Amino acid sequence: MLALMGILIPTCCAPSARYWGPKDWFADYDAAEARVRESGRELLIIYQDNRPGGDRGLEHAVKSGAGVKLSGRHVRCILSKAYEPDRRYVAQYGIERAPALILIHRDGTYHARSGGMSSADVARFIANATQPGQVPVINPYVPRAPVYGWRENVDAALAAAKRSGKPALIVFHRSLTGDWARLEALLSRREVYRRLAHLVHARVSLNAFFKDVYISRFGALKLPAIVIAHDDSTHSVLEMPTSYDAVVRFADSALSGVATPASRTARAPVPRFASPGH
Repeated sequence: MLALMGILIPTCCAPSARYWGPKDWFADYDAAEARVRESGRELLIIYQDNRPGGDRGLEHAVKSGAGVKLSGRHVRCILSKAYEPDRRYVAQYGIERAPALILIHRDGTYHARSGGMSSADVARFIANATQPGQVPVINPYVPRAPVYGWRENVDAALAAAKRSGKPALIVFHRSLTGDWARLEALLSRREVYRRLAHLVHARVSLNAFFKDVYISRFGALKLPAIVIAHDDSTHSVLEMPTSYDAVVRFADSALSGVATPASRTARAPVPRFASPGH
């Protein structure tokens, strides 16, 4: 019985921001945007005061009558005025007060309207919100959940980087060691992810448990190592990173546009890992 409770209690109580299904809604912008990428649909956002006693009239309008029929075509999300990251997110779309409705098109442009609306108002807003709309003012400091699109092949990553014109982030680590867990903690830091999110990502797991050095196309790498490769064949290397701020400094330097034809190597001063934040 105790073992069963141990399984059920975390499952029942753990919060989840992802609500799948045609009639369901998302409660955070990261999950909603991920669904947009998967489905190819547009994103409809209700921004309101979700605190007890808050005005939820707009949510009712969207979920009833003509509003619900049209909104069902979209990925749908409810953001809260009480949550500061949500306020920062909707501000990109010109919204400074709740309630408000935002429709973000697949081309990234948007239509938005503030104030209370009836179900008929919602239906007219959605019907008239055809792209292109207004261009958002993107805020790079909107908090994001770190989601790297890891490729397992260096050649594929470099080819994708060349096609997109973006640099490639390539992480080398030893399998069956603690390398990846420590690297993942560093790469998940918001300060790091903000700098690396737009790159093409590759993660190479090496069967090199007893090896400290790996001979790669980027030279002899002391493991674990992080490489940022540019489409002009230049690259920068950070070996044995020890802290997230070391990764931040490396990324800022590697992406500053001052790469030379020869590779630049930055080596962490101490050959051990420190806890993230130290």
